[in-house]
Formats: sequence, structure tokens, C-alpha cells
Amino acid sequence: MMHPIVKVMMFILFFATACSTDNVRTLGEGEKDLDTWEDTPIWFHSALYYPSEISLNFPGYIIGIEKSPKELIAQDGDVITVNIPEAGEEMAQHISRIGDDDKLLFISHILENFGDQHGLRACAHYNAYYRERNSQTHIPFCQPDEVRQVNPQRAYWSSWEALDVLKRDIHRKLQSQPYTHIVIGMMGWNTDQEEAVRNFNSVAKNVWLAAMEAGADDFKPLFIGITWPSKWAADWITPIITLFSYGNKADDADEVGFGWLGVLLHDTLRHLPADVPVVVLGHSFGARVSSMGVCMGPAVVRKKGDALLPRNKISLLISLQGAYSMNRYYADQGREGIYYPGGCENAEHVVLTSSKYDTAMDNKSFVPFVGNDTTYDEHCKERPETEFDCIKASKDGDLTLSPVNQKQKTYINADELIYFNAYGSGGLAHSDIYRKEMGVMLWKVISAKAPSRR
Repeated sequence: MMHPIVKVMMFILFFATACSTDNVRTLGEGEKDLDTWEDTPIWFHSALYYPSEISLNFPGYIIGIEKSPKELIAQDGDVITVNIPEAGEEMAQHISRIGDDDKLLFISHILENFGDQHGLRACAHYNAYYRERNSQTHIPFCQPDEVRQVNPQRAYWSSWEALDVLKRDIHRKLQSQPYTHIVIGMMGWNTDQEEAVRNFNSVAKNVWLAAMEAGADDFKPLFIGITWPSKWAADWITPIITLFSYGNKADDADEVGFGWLGVLLHDTLRHLPADVPVVVLGHSFGARVSSMGVCMGPAVVRKKGDALLPRNKISLLISLQGAYSMNRYYADQGREGIYYPGGCENAEHVVLTSSKYDTAMDNKSFVPFVGNDTTYDEHCKERPETEFDCIKASKDGDLTLSPVNQKQKTYINADELIYFNAYGSGGLAHSDIYRKEMGVMLWKVISAKAPSRR
């Protein structure tokens, strides 16, 4: 029988050995090159570890955006920004800070899923973690000419090339297949990649079911889901970290919008066939990202001396319980100092929701959040004239929309629809967007405001 002291010594030796041994992971070399090795950053490229499991169960792309130290992923002259006129003083300061920040947002991977059984056809169009000599990093590339090892020291600038690859593939698809829409989606604060993909699957399924029940058998969207580093975490102090991460992640959300999402919307998706509407959908901080990307557009440019990218016309922007200020739609209103030029003139239609059962949207930040019921009341009940078409959604997701040639902006009172607490979420009904009734509402909005012309 082993002596108790020997047992204790063996335990201590085992524990010390375990703690001193580095984990060995298949993507470890790339993670160390990009400084995405720690527990939290790894959450935002988890689909590279499980490409068939963390995948869309319908055709579409996943774009993974991550954040790494500037000194590791960018060279002098790689980060170039241009101010956006009429966007406000705070916006100008935010843009100017990008080149001085210690960390930069960059595109680390673009994956494609096909909705096939077990996700076996999952492939990569771009993968900053791919290492030619390490077969464990070899998710199949979708096209032979896309196989390349990204220089980690140019990972920021290579994000432009990643979107060039995506542009070519999207144009190929639209020429050969009858896609009716392009839909871009993103989720909010504290949503890692695995959860975001699950949420994309829920929303897409419910919209598709609603379309089928409405007799729109030809509805065939090409989906692009964007995941971004929306959370911090640190074991037992996670609640404290989460609280203090709010301001940082709000800035990151804006930066994704006027950065790589803006490039995607206004450059990658430029010159698409006119009969394919582009729909951009975001929830909470994801609505902040998407509204910034659509309404503001990109402030980054490819090379020194370039002017701002021309702005694309986006068919429809949908903000579900948007965690951003309504003041952004009005020049010189409020104190935030960020304004969407022309009240979001880049969008043909803007649709917003609010709910009194969403406590995450209470005005604790002293700004009128789009998703707050008091903001809805101010614009739809207390003003004798409003630029919004103000309507109400039923608990079944039904609503009556004005014809598309009416007001640009629609504000939906979703008190009856956004009502339940979603599994594993806070803010009471803040995340109640994954039920079939929400799919009904979204389909009605899409079919009325961005009908397919194919």
C-alpha cells in the first residue's frame, strides 16, 4: 500500500508537470504567430478545429474576424484610414485611433458550408492558420488556386486579399445558380463563434420555413455569417470582466462596421446583378456592427493615397433590438458625436425593432438605444410627425407593411413578439429572436422591402 506522503508527493509532481507542459494543438503554430493562443481568442476560430460540426446547415459562408497585436500582424503603412465627412467629431477620432491602437481587427478565415449531410464538404477559401508543412491545419481549400500560406506579419493587409477571394467566388455562384438574395448576418456582445453559428442556423431555418409556408418556393438566399471577437472572459472574474468589456466591445463593434464589414458591403458586393437584393441583419451589438457597415461604410483603404471606397446601395438593413443610439440617424443630435451620413442614405430601407420586455435595452447608458421601447415611444407616439413608418408585430410575427415606395425607415413595436427569455441569455427577452414567429416577421419584412427580382 502506498504511503500517504508518497501519494501527496506524486500528486504534486504530476500537477507541476502538467502545469509546466504546453498544450499542443493542431493550430498552435498559427495561434502563437497571431497571438490567438489563449482561451478567449480561440473561441473565435473554433470552426477551424471543427469545420463540419461548427457549420451552417444550409449553403453559405462564415467569415471569422479576430484581433491581434499590431506589431505581429501589420507592417508600417499597412493600416490606412480616411476620414468620413459629416460623420461627427467622435467618429473622426475613432477612425484616427485605428492606426495607433495596440491591436487590430483582421480576417483570419473564410469558410464555406453547403448544407450537406454531416457537413463533409466544408472547405476554406482563406485560412490564416494554414501551414503547408503541418497537415493538421489542412482543412480542404474550396478551390485549388486558393491554397496559400498567409504571412502572419501581413495578416492585417491580407484581409483585403481574403475579401478578393470571396468576391470572385460569389460572382461565380451568382452566374451559375439562381440565388434570390444575399443575406449578411452578425450577432452581438459576448457571442463566440460556435454560438453565433448556432444562432445563424436558427434564424435562417425560421425565415426559410416562413417563406415556404408563404408559397415562396424559389427563395434561395446566399448567406454570409460574420463572427467577431465580441467577448472577454477570465474564469471566476468573468462577470467583472464582462462588465468592463462593454465600452471596449462597443468600440470593436463600430470598428468591424467601418472596417471589414464596410469593405465587404461596399466593395466585395459591389457590381452584383441588379436583381439580387442585399439584406443585412444584426442583433444587439451585431445591429451596431451592421448599421455602421451599411450606413457609414468603410473608413479603411487599401493603399496610401486612395480615396474612400464608393458607397454601395444596400437593399435592406434590419436591426433586431439594436444596441446603438438612435441619435446616429440624425446629424448633430445627442452627445455621442457619431452620425450616419444622410440618416443612412446608403440603405434603401431600414427596419428597426423594440420591445418593452428587453431589459438589456434600458437606457442605463444615457443614450436612446434603438431597441428600447421608450425610444420607439418618443419617435412613434410623442412626435406629431415622424420619418418612421411605425407598426406593431403580433405574437405570431404578423404585421402590415407599407408599400416599398413609402418611408425609408420602419419601426416595429415587437412587445408581443419579443417577449420570452431565450435559453442561456440575459436581458429578459433581449435574445428572443430565434423562434419560428420571428421568422414569420423577418420573411414579411424581406419579401416586402427587398423582394427578389429573379
